[in-house]
Amino acid sequence: MLGEVWNTIASKPVLQALALILIALACDAVWRWPRAYHPITLMRHLTQSMARRVRPRASEAAFQHRLSGTLGALVLLGPLVILVALLVNLAEYPVFFEALILLAILDFGHDRKAYKQVYAALRKEKKILARDRLQLLVARDTDRLSPVGIAKAAIEALLLRFYYIYCAVVFWFLLAGPIAALTYRLLLMISWQWHYRRAGFEHFVGPIQRLCQLLALLPAWLGALLLALVTHPVKAIRSARRSPVSDSTSLLLAMFGGALDFQLGGPAMYHQRKYRYPRVGGPREVRLGDVTRARHAIERASVLMAVLLLIAFILCWPRGW
Repeated sequence: MLGEVWNTIASKPVLQALALILIALACDAVWRWPRAYHPITLMRHLTQSMARRVRPRASEAAFQHRLSGTLGALVLLGPLVILVALLVNLAEYPVFFEALILLAILDFGHDRKAYKQVYAALRKEKKILARDRLQLLVARDTDRLSPVGIAKAAIEALLLRFYYIYCAVVFWFLLAGPIAALTYRLLLMISWQWHYRRAGFEHFVGPIQRLCQLLALLPAWLGALLLALVTHPVKAIRSARRSPVSDSTSLLLAMFGGALDFQLGGPAMYHQRKYRYPRVGGPREVRLGDVTRARHAIERASVLMAVLLLIAFILCWPRGW
């Protein structure tokens, strides 16, 4: 019986992809790949080393920075992606390696853990510990953040990681397969490691950052739709329409903040420089209880995604089986 079920799944690529995604989502909900041994951790170290070697001096032209960043990312990812693709295609059981790839790049469990640690520290009024845990989620400076600023930054970070990691990885795995999802995830990792707010990285990471924004645009908005459905769709849409700016990140924050009635955005410090982002979302400041409300909303959206994927799996199952 189990053999017949597996043969049916293996015979249809869509069923196989949906089954792997559902298994990976379940594993991510209950288990975390140890960070010290995670493949993404190794790639982060290699990315930083690559930047030190190929990033031009500040006096070089912007075009040289863009070219060096693009070639650096290509040299770093090209051989790896090709080798992984060959391994998957030549393996006797490629589904095993596809599942392993998806489990590695869908690493949202670490973000949820860090988020809960930030909340636990805030609840015990341990601001220094909360700022330390927050550094696992954000690229901004955290040493001067108030408890309200810590809570707001944590909510924004978990929300955007839900969109750009959780939703986008599932989207590209389902649409184009494991190699496409792996390539997207590694490009996103490079974009975050070579953060454009770091001194000397604005032009260096520019092409990679814009490519990641383009690749994440549709899955992020699909994730925003899921979140709107599990919170308050009318408030979310109304808040997006009232947003003072129309870039994608601000609109995504505005929808979530508006749906839960609290304010997101505002000034942020990156490497001792202040950047004045607009305030979007609801009418009031974030409170400690909103940290839990935001996490629960994202968890409900995750469950809704899993349910929709399960329904798609059932609908794709051969009739008369």
